[in-house]
Amino acid sequence: MRVINIIVIVICLGVVAYAKEAAPIIIDLQVTEKGFEPNKIDVVTDKPVKLKITRKTDNTCSTSIQIPALKLKKDLPLNKTVSVALGKLTRGEIRFGCGMNMMDSGMIYVK
Repeated sequence: MRVINIIVIVICLGVVAYAKEAAPIIIDLQVTEKGFEPNKIDVVTDKPVKLKITRKTDNTCSTSIQIPALKLKKDLPLNKTVSVALGKLTRGEIRFGCGMNMMDSGMIYVK
């Protein structure tokens, strides 16, 4: 009986460790009259990244977000949070901006 208890404990610890490892870094972004806030984001390479973006204004061209390096573009409806899973990123800098890629840009710094 003790061996079974030890095996169950080891399995549970492994599941908890895996769940903690796989948990994404969640970054909350808002789109305001100033653009994307924050517009500078620091993340690490060993964790998946998820953006949660809420557009708070109509007074901007950022009705969508575009991340050209990831070939990603998502509409941002007013006052609704949109989740964008980016997965694990490689080291470097990744620019994001409005759907027309003209204004309101920001940078993800992957270390």
